[in-house]
Amino acid sequence: MEMPRIVLSAGGSDSGKTIVTAALLRILGAKGYRVQPFKIGPDYIDPMYHRLASGRPCRNLDSWIMDEMTVVSSFASGSIGSDLAVIEGVRGLYEGESPVGDEGSTAHVAKILKSPVVIVLNCHSLTRSAAAQLIGLRAMDNQVQIAGVILNKVSDARHEEKLRRAISHYAGIPILGSLSRSPRLEIKKRHLGLTTSHEFPEALEVIKSAAEQLEEGLDLERILEIAKQAPPIDYMPEARPFEGERVRIGVFMDGPFSFYYHENLSALREMGAEIAVVDSLSDRGLGDDLSGVLIGGGYPEIFSKELEANYQMRRSLKERIMDGLPAIGECGGLMYLCRSIERNGEKRQMVGVFDGDVVMHEKPKALSYVALEASRSSVIADQGAALRGHEFHYSSIEGLSSELSFRVLRGKGIRDFMDGAVCHNAIGMYTHLHYLACPGVPAKFLKECRAYSRR
Repeated sequence: MEMPRIVLSAGGSDSGKTIVTAALLRILGAKGYRVQPFKIGPDYIDPMYHRLASGRPCRNLDSWIMDEMTVVSSFASGSIGSDLAVIEGVRGLYEGESPVGDEGSTAHVAKILKSPVVIVLNCHSLTRSAAAQLIGLRAMDNQVQIAGVILNKVSDARHEEKLRRAISHYAGIPILGSLSRSPRLEIKKRHLGLTTSHEFPEALEVIKSAAEQLEEGLDLERILEIAKQAPPIDYMPEARPFEGERVRIGVFMDGPFSFYYHENLSALREMGAEIAVVDSLSDRGLGDDLSGVLIGGGYPEIFSKELEANYQMRRSLKERIMDGLPAIGECGGLMYLCRSIERNGEKRQMVGVFDGDVVMHEKPKALSYVALEASRSSVIADQGAALRGHEFHYSSIEGLSSELSFRVLRGKGIRDFMDGAVCHNAIGMYTHLHYLACPGVPAKFLKECRAYSRR
């Protein structure tokens, strides 16, 4: 399968990868290219900006959560109908699951996909050290093809001229473009990373401004040449039409709950799910035609007042779950299904399926890849199943008496290295799962949904 592609990486976080990626996506799209964005790692927010810039859903690639064949197949199937792929890395080029291993790193995915890498270099206060960073990144692994650099956070024309001289003299890596250091070109941040694109109304204008400036000195022809250097992918996606009983599930997709992998929703549809969007703030209850619900992550703590005010939805959801409705609550969804959320000393009532009370903290309570083993069967897994995912949250749950269904072999979970609170056919967990890495999860969930629909 022929697919031109590049990976945009950096020497570390806060280098401006996301804004440069979004700007490049917009430039290419404006010139008529059909560009498919990808994000390395388990992040939910960066892909929102990719979609805003390109008009296409972004897909995640993670070489710790997924095996190598799944990375390749997801890339190949996600690239169908595109002219080229632009892949944003995670953190620095070589940061992954282990300080001495490749798994989970941008470099690993670049090697799996045999993709050339363009470095987005944070040049603030740098000249010769910019060249030194590039030399070090290139020398670390000769299987990683560093094909160019985009200078970011450049002070002025004089600074850029010095950077170009130093990099040309010492590193010899092609400079493909530059962006200045300006608050106008920054995406707002908060405790789980960047602010989500739908909460940042100026996001599109920031992307447009960055694209206009980047395009001025961008060597687009060279970038396209680099992308075309990537060899064919040894994989041909196969369509597998669903033949079976379809089932309708509600997916909470609104301000409080917006963290969903595009591939997860696609996997559910491919396995026979008809998805109905549920709004936790404006809908007054669940539709009678729903045979399951999925409540993803997000920021329920920020919307806790509004969530509490919609008591009709809280009551409807609890009644249906207590009646056996299959339900999954991931992180923010888990928090919503608990009894209350307390933030800044203010407690708000939530659904109450689980009897625990959520408390928000100023510092992260967990940020890690997660390895799970099912200690009992649940709506998403049979006993003994092994799953991988990730967790990132600032909350803890107090007073929870529900049985927990997963042993946490890596990570933290809800408490005592256990995750997955169970109530009837509902499960709430801090772990976020990617269904391409664990296809048994959506299969088991939809099996339970079909059983519920036949009652």
